[in-house]
Amino acid sequence: MGIEELKARIRSGPGRLRSAGAVSVVGLAVLVGTVYAGVPADTAVALASEAEESVAAAEAAPRERTPSLDHLSQRVERVNAAWADLAAYYDREIAPIEHVLHRYSRDSALVEHIAIALVREANRVGLEPRLLLAVLLVENPWLDPEIRSPVGAIGLMQIMPVHRGGWSECSRDLEDIDANICHGAHIFAHYFRRSNRNLDRALLRYNGCVNGTNTPDCKQYPNHVFANAGRASVMAWLGQRPFSGSL
Repeated sequence: MGIEELKARIRSGPGRLRSAGAVSVVGLAVLVGTVYAGVPADTAVALASEAEESVAAAEAAPRERTPSLDHLSQRVERVNAAWADLAAYYDREIAPIEHVLHRYSRDSALVEHIAIALVREANRVGLEPRLLLAVLLVENPWLDPEIRSPVGAIGLMQIMPVHRGGWSECSRDLEDIDANICHGAHIFAHYFRRSNRNLDRALLRYNGCVNGTNTPDCKQYPNHVFANAGRASVMAWLGQRPFSGSL
């Protein structure tokens, strides 16, 4: 089950789980862990537990008896409760990021992919997703995964090739959305720690602004990020509809 199917099923409500087979439940449990990093632990545990039970039931041969109606109803209720938690997590954490990104692109698939990656990677390194979003919008407001700067920075988070492969969790393909955002999140988290959690210094280091001699106005980079972060927070709070006008 891919991301598109998962999102469609989330939007259609938990009732569709009544027809879900063991394979679909397993796919959902895997996606909870790999796509929606940061989802409440109880939700992931419930889905994983149900997946294991479903696989065991499917592989049991020969089947000695048909599960009772009460047993099946209990399993449906457990999965539906976990599904509702997952839907709530999506609405709370990912949908607001999508609302903001839709102001920059009409490509819904691209927007969804970026939003999921931002939330996943921010949670992985312990950052606020809207901060990563703000950095991305300063670095690449065109949302072009393949763009390259005159100095060679690549992709959504404008990663310099020297950082390629610096983190085992990240693919080396810097034009790949997931890999690029993965690198960006790890790089920023690294600078944040080295800066003793001083956000301005971390942002300047991310931008490569050490003494400001090569790019005199680079000292303004944190202000640009903060402005974007504030705009993103307000737009997410308002829940503005996709592409409601120019910025």
